[in-house]
Amino acid sequence: MARLELLTVLLSIKALLESDNQDKALELINEVIAEAKRQVSKTE
Repeated sequence: MARLELLTVLLSIKALLESDNQDKALELINEVIAEAKRQVSKTE
């Protein structure tokens, strides 16, 4: 993940948490984790 993409994701999570939307923040975190796992699998 590029630095700009990472910054965008982190800002999105921060905004969700600040707006008390913890469920959506957790959903986004889980999607990012799943994507990271897929990327790791491609390189192995």
